[in-house]
Amino acid sequence: MNQFLFDHQLAAMKVDRSGSAEERKEAFEAMGNRAKRIANWRKTNGLTDLGSPRDERPPPHEAG
Repeated sequence: MNQFLFDHQLAAMKVDRSGSAEERKEAFEAMGNRAKRIANWRKTNGLTDLGSPRDERPPPHEAG
């Protein structure tokens, strides 16, 4: 997961620093695809889509 998040961050930086419009488009699409995968992983693991620091988890007795 750490490598995946690292790659996602690199894609985000490439959007800003890419030379051509095509490179920016490819980096933006890669970043969007990874963001969707992260959101799906969070949902599968019972996490909210708010992320840190607002990721509020229910107390253990309410988590079921």
